[in-house]
Amino acid sequence: MLVGRQKPRSELRSCQQRALRGERQIVFVSGEAGIGKTALVDEFQHQARQLPGVVIARGQCIEGYGGKEAYYPMLEALRELCRGPAAQLVVEALSLSAPTWLVQFPSLVRREQRDMLQREILGATRERMLREISEALESITAQITLVLVFEDLHWADDATVDLISAFARARGPAKLMLLGTVRPTDIALSQHPLTNLKRDLSVHKLCHEIELQPLSESDIAEYLTAQSQGATLPPGLAELIYRHSEGNPLFMVAAIQHMTQRGLISVENRTWQLRVSVEEIDLSVPGEPAPND
Repeated sequence: MLVGRQKPRSELRSCQQRALRGERQIVFVSGEAGIGKTALVDEFQHQARQLPGVVIARGQCIEGYGGKEAYYPMLEALRELCRGPAAQLVVEALSLSAPTWLVQFPSLVRREQRDMLQREILGATRERMLREISEALESITAQITLVLVFEDLHWADDATVDLISAFARARGPAKLMLLGTVRPTDIALSQHPLTNLKRDLSVHKLCHEIELQPLSESDIAEYLTAQSQGATLPPGLAELIYRHSEGNPLFMVAAIQHMTQRGLISVENRTWQLRVSVEEIDLSVPGEPAPND
């Protein structure tokens, strides 16, 4: 269950509506690790799939230590598209406009066609691949609304950063929404090229950033109340979890699980039950023994 995310949800819906009108959207969902970026995007993706004419594909950036494959998240998203409801449209667009991309998926082409494509793309450059995929996506988004989700852009390869730049700066209409999750601290510390790109796109109003903030104590109380189907909370429980987690959703869930597993709290008859007082619970001590152990 998502709590405290009404404004980000509304912003994502607004961006989606603009994409549906043919206004390409580049959206960064940013925040620290565990702040709930993926959870927000997952919920948005689930709701977006219900709209007619909307197709969604996801690509994961990889933390590489021995080098990274150029355009990796785009290739992963295309693989998903080529197996989905818009497969025929996508394969045709790649065949006509982006042979350097189509050849990356041998199972989609006949052997003789593959040999021809291999000769055609001999000596192809990264720049050519960038131009081709831009043309192919314009063709695809003339017929459907395409949402591309790139996870963990703080690990994106340089070619993917160039790809985002090209998508954002293209002037033609496109029912395209590129939604990426990113940790700002990570790209700043590593001097990742995405830092400068985000800054430049923001200055020219070519992107939208949704920066997730920590949950408030009332948000955590809402989450706990929902878990007990509306029952009254024990005094001080939400404040304890807020103080320990500092509003980070991942830490909030971990704290609740820790207390539940240790038998300190439980939900019984739709009500939160405490086996000890809130003052006796010390979440700062890992592996705290449960009472009467």
